[in-house]
Amino acid sequence: MVEIGQIEKHPDADSLSITTLFDSVPVIFRTGDFKTGDKAVYIPIDSIVPPTERWAFIGNNRRIKAKRLRGIFSMGLLSACDPDWQVGDEVSEALGITEYQPPIGGFSGSGSGGSVNISGDAEPDPGHVPKYTDIESVRKLGKILLPEEEVVVTEKIHGANMRVCWSYGRLWVGSRNQFKRESEDSVWWQAARAAGLEEKLAKVPGLVLYGELYGNVQDLKYGLPAGAAFVAFDAYLNLYYLNFDVFSTICRRLDIPMVPVLYRGPYGQLDRSLAEGRSVLADGACIREGFVVRPTQERRDHRHGRVILKLAGEGYLTRRAA
Repeated sequence: MVEIGQIEKHPDADSLSITTLFDSVPVIFRTGDFKTGDKAVYIPIDSIVPPTERWAFIGNNRRIKAKRLRGIFSMGLLSACDPDWQVGDEVSEALGITEYQPPIGGFSGSGSGGSVNISGDAEPDPGHVPKYTDIESVRKLGKILLPEEEVVVTEKIHGANMRVCWSYGRLWVGSRNQFKRESEDSVWWQAARAAGLEEKLAKVPGLVLYGELYGNVQDLKYGLPAGAAFVAFDAYLNLYYLNFDVFSTICRRLDIPMVPVLYRGPYGQLDRSLAEGRSVLADGACIREGFVVRPTQERRDHRHGRVILKLAGEGYLTRRAA
């Protein structure tokens, strides 16, 4: 639930108006549906609304996407609310709204002529390798970073979250939600072997390396004709995420590929247009998804937890994709 702030008329459509939610989330709505001070339900992008009369105007594709409406960027929908609901209430469950989960697939082969196991067979969780941090948007929580704070900005890669760790005398390889049993046709293990992670991580037992499985995983292929590859973006050891310089030093010394750095310096001087353009990782072969920004020195916010944010590019969000 949100409260509508300042409203502006769409510059090229009298029937449309624009408001900005949170830090910088633009939303376009039909003029007259809301006025400043009204309460409303905000449905963010990548939500799935149920097939009910309330959402009939959306049609059969019930996934909410970012769009350009008459040239103006908009992220999500506003909907009328129950008078008993209050600003800040979470009402997704009451309305039957769920989160879109992108499919993983599209593999055309392992790159060596073998077959590819996209999902992989699950194996028991080792119990000490946590799922990666949930990351909120700069648009929503950008103010938790201080203008003078030194931050590092890395390219956000479009793929599947992957975690690896050497522990109990062996390598563990997993996606965000489950660990994968070792097999020749598992794309997760193929990527780990190609990056030499078994030999490299055996030198630092207990270190959890987080990264992206990218390539023929989503609609952005990063120039890979087949299969997928691994690139690291974070590390965790002894119950703590490592400062960026420690993480990058480990990657450099172990020769582990890591995500490109786009900027380092005061947060107040960060140019948000770094979320746009072509991928550095792919030498321009595909569009850039966006960026991730975090303090060079790890810290936590008392309300939101670990301080790390992301920003998806407008070009990425409005691309033609499933």
